[in-house]
Amino acid sequence: MEHVCRPPVPEGRTGVVTREKKGRRILPGQPETAGERTVYLAEPRGMCAGVRRALDVLDGVSGEVYVLHEIVHNNFIVSRLRKRGVHFVESPDEVPEGATLVFSAHGVSRQVEAQARARHLRVVDATCPLVKRVQASAAAGVAAGELVLLVGHGGHPEVEGILGQAEPGGIRLLERVEDVAALPEADGRPLRLVSQTTLEPEFVEMLRREVTKRYGIVPKQGAGVCYATAQRQNAVRRIAARAELVLIIGSPRSSNSNRLREVAAAVNGNALLLDHPDELVPAQLNRVRTVGVSAGASAPEELITLLLLRLYDAGFHRVETVRDVCTPDFRHSEAGN
Repeated sequence: MEHVCRPPVPEGRTGVVTREKKGRRILPGQPETAGERTVYLAEPRGMCAGVRRALDVLDGVSGEVYVLHEIVHNNFIVSRLRKRGVHFVESPDEVPEGATLVFSAHGVSRQVEAQARARHLRVVDATCPLVKRVQASAAAGVAAGELVLLVGHGGHPEVEGILGQAEPGGIRLLERVEDVAALPEADGRPLRLVSQTTLEPEFVEMLRREVTKRYGIVPKQGAGVCYATAQRQNAVRRIAARAELVLIIGSPRSSNSNRLREVAAAVNGNALLLDHPDELVPAQLNRVRTVGVSAGASAPEELITLLLLRLYDAGFHRVETVRDVCTPDFRHSEAGN
C-alpha cells in the first residue's frame, strides 16, 4: 500500500504551502507532476519494538543507574541519556558494588552475568527478546553436542553475548565466506546455524549454502535475523528502486543502519548514512529530484522529522509513504530454541 502525505510543516510556516505552476496552485499531496521533487518515505522505519522496550525498561529504573555499553546504538539517544545522568560503562567492574546495572538491548555473555553477581549488582535486563532467542538457540545447540555456527560481525556486543553462551571456541563465528574453509571437522556432530539479528537474510543464506557445501549436510536453522530487520530492508529496497538518492538515519556503530545503507546502495548505487540530519550537505541534493528516506531500528522518529524538514527547505514538498508489502521471513526463527 502506498499513499501520499503532507510533510511536517516547520514552525512559522502555514499548514498549507502552495507554489505557482503554469498559472495554477499546486498543493502538497496532489498527484506528482514531471520534475516535482519527491521524498519516498519507507514504512516501517526507525525504532523497532526491541529498542522501544529497552528504553522503556531504562526509563523505569529510578536512582543512579549504570548501563553496560550503549543501551542502543544511536548517538542522539545516548547523548540525551548522558545529560539525564545515566552512566555508560564497558564492564561490570566499573560499577560500584550494590549499584544498579542495566544490560543493553544487545545482550551479554554468561561471564558478564557472573561478574555482575560477584559485585552484588542489581541487574535490570533490557536485552531484546529476539536476541535472547538467538542466545537460547545457540546454547541449546551446544548442550545437544552440535557444532554451532554463528553468522555475525566480530566485536559487536550482540555477537559477543551470543558467543558467550558457551565456553571459548564452543560457538564458531562466521563473518565472511572465507571463514567457512577454516571450520573444524564436524566429526559426526549435527550442525546448527544461528545469526546476529541485524544482518541481511540473503547474506545469512549465502553462508548457509557454503556451510552445506563444506560439510555435505544442511545445517539446522536456528534463530537469527529478526522480522523487524527484514521488513525495514524490504521497504528500503522499494524506495531505492524509485529514488535517485537514499538517506538512512542511523549511527555508524549501528549494524542494522549500515545494512540498510548497503541494501539501498545495491539497488541504486547512491545511498548515505547520516548520524544526524545536520550532516546532510545541500550540494548532495544537486540535480536530485527524488530522495528515499528510512532510518535504522534505533533511530528516533524526531530525527526523521528533522530530515524531512531539511528536505522540505530544499524544495522536496511532496512525501509519499512506501510500505513493505512482503511477508516477514520466519524461516530464520526456530520455535522453542
